[in-house]
Amino acid sequence: MIGKESKEGKVVPINTVIEILEERKKDGDLTYEQQIALEHSQKFAQTKAHTEKMKKALEALDMLNTKSVFKILEIQPRNAMLLKQILMLEKKTFSDEDVQKILAITREKG
Repeated sequence: MIGKESKEGKVVPINTVIEILEERKKDGDLTYEQQIALEHSQKFAQTKAHTEKMKKALEALDMLNTKSVFKILEIQPRNAMLLKQILMLEKKTFSDEDVQKILAITREKG
């Protein structure tokens, strides 16, 4: 699969990845890549309720596209430098105040 582009561009949270891969595991063995993805997802996943709460809070800010929201949920940045690197996906600049608002959401405990 190296060098091939994905056919579908749907972005999903880690919790959904876990559900999909566990469903596939019931049907048969996972490929090596799928098994690694499942293990990684299980290490970093938070509760579905917490993820949904953070997603709604980030979307309510009305300054991020869907891909950036999911990337922030996936990485859970704890400092401004890492968050700014993620926000480069937006191809626009964010004020320090906006960055702090987003960080406040990602720092909330679930």
